[in-house]
Amino acid sequence: MACSGQCKPSSPESDDMTNQAREYVPCNLCGGDRTKLWARAGEAQLVQCLGCGLVYTNPRLPADTLRSSYEGEYTAEHQDAELARQRRAMYLLEREAILRRAEGGRLLDVGCGPGDFLALLADRFEVYGVDVSHVYVQHAREKLGLENVHLGELTEAAFPDAFFDVAQMRGVIQHLPDPLGQVREAFRVTKPGGLLIVSATPNIESWCARIFRERHRLIAPDHMVYDFSPRTLRRLLEKAGYIVQQFAYPYLLTPYFRWRQAFEFIRLSALIGLERIIPPLRFNLRSPPFWGNMMTCYARKPRAGTGGKPSARDRT
Repeated sequence: MACSGQCKPSSPESDDMTNQAREYVPCNLCGGDRTKLWARAGEAQLVQCLGCGLVYTNPRLPADTLRSSYEGEYTAEHQDAELARQRRAMYLLEREAILRRAEGGRLLDVGCGPGDFLALLADRFEVYGVDVSHVYVQHAREKLGLENVHLGELTEAAFPDAFFDVAQMRGVIQHLPDPLGQVREAFRVTKPGGLLIVSATPNIESWCARIFRERHRLIAPDHMVYDFSPRTLRRLLEKAGYIVQQFAYPYLLTPYFRWRQAFEFIRLSALIGLERIIPPLRFNLRSPPFWGNMMTCYARKPRAGTGGKPSARDRT
């Protein structure tokens, strides 16, 4: 059921079986329930909170359904040679970014998947991971020898307070049914002065997202149930207690960058413009990879004795 303009979500009762399987949720960031329609994508809809601006899928599949959807085989996508080469090159860039900000200690990867990135850090950190996929956890433990990989959500792992020097959420926060709750748990288990990295996160305020809307390549409402902007991600991390240091938009220096994608962005944007000028026109298109589509945020837990206020070291 569409919710456009200023409205309160209506009852989820529906004769449609797909809608019966969905649930209405309040905004995870501010708790509000007044939204406007942001886009429709198939049978799902994305709404924007009128209180804080967070974009999210509502109604959405239940949390148990979302969690079970990540079970599966160690897929061909992970085994494809070219994709594996690009992914490893990206991992090495991200490894260097972490090492510039942290000298060692314990590192937690939330949503570690099959453990490939975590394994690249095992020579510099005592590494830990959590993931909801049995298949991925088994691969990380048995194939990569990562003993400290736990099955389940971070909140289920029951790590001690102030245990980690670094916590990372790579390509995961947009999938979490309760991102604020999970980030608060990351805050609890991170040491004062510890680093949080939220990376490989789609940016809903990117040029591509604004122009292409439901045809943006990173819109997947039944998998990525939250769509953050720099503003809403900052607010979420600060609400959990972190001090946000920096946002980065790593595309131009990544293995995924291609010059021709800029021309493709211009061409496809022009076609979108034609659709708006001539309403009967409707092209079958999808946004290209482009600068600003993905973002990385670096944040720190305030150091002890600062009363929750950032010290000069926390800001750098």
